[in-house]
Amino acid sequence: MAAWTATQETVMTASRLPLTLLLAVTSLLSACRSASTPPTSVRATTDTARPEPTAPAALTDLTTTQPGGVPLRTQALDKSTPLILVHGLGGWGRDEALGLRYWGGLNDVQADLRAQGYAVYTASLGPVSSNWDRAAELYAQIKGGCVDYGAAHAQTQGHARTDAKKCYPGFYPQWDAAHPVNLLGHSMGGQTARLLVKLLDDGDATNRSSGGLYAGGRAGWVRSVMTVSSPNSGSPAADTLQGAIPMFKNLILAFAASVGSVDPENFVYDFDLGQWGLARATGESFSRYQDRVFASGIWTSRDQAAWDLSVDGSAALNTLTGRSRSTKYFSWETNATTPGLVSGWHYPNLTMNAALSPIAYPYAWPLKPGLGNITGRSPSGSVTYDNSWWANDGIVPNRSMNAPLGQTSAAYTGQVTTLGSWYRLGRIDGYDHIDITGNLSFRDVKAFYRNQAAFLAGQ
Repeated sequence: MAAWTATQETVMTASRLPLTLLLAVTSLLSACRSASTPPTSVRATTDTARPEPTAPAALTDLTTTQPGGVPLRTQALDKSTPLILVHGLGGWGRDEALGLRYWGGLNDVQADLRAQGYAVYTASLGPVSSNWDRAAELYAQIKGGCVDYGAAHAQTQGHARTDAKKCYPGFYPQWDAAHPVNLLGHSMGGQTARLLVKLLDDGDATNRSSGGLYAGGRAGWVRSVMTVSSPNSGSPAADTLQGAIPMFKNLILAFAASVGSVDPENFVYDFDLGQWGLARATGESFSRYQDRVFASGIWTSRDQAAWDLSVDGSAALNTLTGRSRSTKYFSWETNATTPGLVSGWHYPNLTMNAALSPIAYPYAWPLKPGLGNITGRSPSGSVTYDNSWWANDGIVPNRSMNAPLGQTSAAYTGQVTTLGSWYRLGRIDGYDHIDITGNLSFRDVKAFYRNQAAFLAGQ
């Protein structure tokens, strides 16, 4: 505590320094936050000690989050079309996390939507697996049957083709073009949903002999894909494994700590990496299990989340995925930063979770920039970062949350939507990457998901 008090005093004294030096001093001090997280009250105080004034922070009222700000037209809603909730990085299923819901936190979004008459199901996918493996798991969970990662894919990546623990009765066994579903993906879940649509439509030439999902010929099985806070063009926060793995671990530990009085070491959580031989042993503590996963050989491959979430990995994924002519695409942005009035750098809002603030903070030279002032190029050179990448939600830049770079999109303003088109639904201000799920901050997000379920039911 004393160290953090000293930090506050240093920043306040520095307020008379030239701006460029002050930026560097404050950023150096802010970097200390990534080493250990101070109590929330102290974090809030240090966050106010910024080297420049910022624009006022906005907060979106979730009850007004109708797509495009347009109230739903009076129409018959098809609530019978299943809505599949696809979690993102670090997510979990309904029978994990000791009753904490990925979708809603202490408020159960699935149960709430079902009470409104919607047919809703929650997928449970590998929280740090590649989008390919997650898409295979999502297909098996919706249609029913045992997961098949594809013979050629499994051989190339060095893991098993199947996992005996991943056989499912199916959310919707009658699933086909005449009985489609809607997919709503948060974060990486949006990428996974888009890849699943690609495989349904066209299959995969290398794995076609495996049949099933990889045979293609299933165009129209997904009516709509809605992405929320999704890194559809990747995030610089995952550009390198050295940066991504600590981010993954801290995020998952934050979820574990949020269960309250339960010892985080007993957190009921599964990385779902049986195909890699990484099942949790009986009686194994959560920290030991997590350390074993993050020290495994999976991270030397590109068959994992860090690569797919990076800007270069996402560019490769987008080339593969393209866009279906038989599905509609919609996207929401979340933003939890405000720009400095002098530099234009984006600073985390006071409400941003402590696990995310160090990623979002705009560090000054000689430190490496954060998301709030990212510059330079992605490691493979596919993207050059400029100030359009600075606004972010703690993990993903807003620039990345809509249609992939190079693809067309349109702002949704109430127009008739068409298959094969992408519509930008709006920006939710004051909600970080995790807030919009209802976790960690424990905000009530039911109104937001009610609005989206109604919108998709009307498409």
